[in-house]
Amino acid sequence: MSEAKNKVVIIGGITVDIEGHPYGRLIYADSNPGKISVAYGGVGRNIAENLGRMGIPVSFFSVAGDDLMGRTAIRELSDLGVDVSGVRLLSDENTAMYISILNLVGDMEIGLSNMDALERISREVIDDAAQAAADAKMVVLDTNLTEDTLAYTIERFKGKPLFLDPVSTTKAKRAKDYIGEFHTIKPNRMEAEVLLDMEIRDPKALEEAGKRFIEKGVKQVFVSLSAGGVYFTDGVHSELLRPLRELKSEGSATGAGDAFSAAVIYSFIHGYDMVKTARFSLAAASLAMESKTAVNPDLTVEEIERRSR
Repeated sequence: MSEAKNKVVIIGGITVDIEGHPYGRLIYADSNPGKISVAYGGVGRNIAENLGRMGIPVSFFSVAGDDLMGRTAIRELSDLGVDVSGVRLLSDENTAMYISILNLVGDMEIGLSNMDALERISREVIDDAAQAAADAKMVVLDTNLTEDTLAYTIERFKGKPLFLDPVSTTKAKRAKDYIGEFHTIKPNRMEAEVLLDMEIRDPKALEEAGKRFIEKGVKQVFVSLSAGGVYFTDGVHSELLRPLRELKSEGSATGAGDAFSAAVIYSFIHGYDMVKTARFSLAAASLAMESKTAVNPDLTVEEIERRSR
């Protein structure tokens, strides 16, 4: 199958990620020694970079500040072969910024975000994306779009397979009334709770959540469970799959979900079944966890496949 025919259009966030990783146990209300790194992120942007590294043609649509951070972030994606002509630079906004503090095992303890610029992903941006999506295999959305823009986007792309990454529990609410319009979704457990107005605390509740998503019209559901693996269902096959290997603690969990999402999209394009998709995507997430940046620069399809066997 020619990769040139496997185009993906992504509409979502682009941010500057500042991440702190402590040397020891976090002590609140105190200054903690550790390492601080600055990298480019945003769910949509991270998925775009991961897919670019997997050899998938990607057109990315977003907004960023017309500042050093925004221009450099766009250039980095362009250098990977991602089409960034749909990213608009705003002269009156700073590029969105996200600060996270991790714990010893690389999971986030607390985060702070300034995403004002992303509220300006407008209908005009969506119209540009629609023109580029005529031959796209899948259209990927994150919930950095406002609810009104998200609703407009769903209507604009009727007939195209839509993938949703809900970003956070707060922003997941924006997609709650439209969740059945998506072909594939990848919430974490807490985001799934918000989307369904239910508690998910055990495997039985996971199965019920998957059933409810399918009943609403979703075709493929992947609920990520951090170190617990992933629950997936397509209404026919359902399974709770544990991580394929022990994750290295010196890495970062920040971009693991985005690598998982990218791998699910890659799997859909290549016609993988649900089990193969889940294993392939967990392998991609494990690879992301071994990097201190949101996207592992060593990510390749060959390495993901090797780990997923």
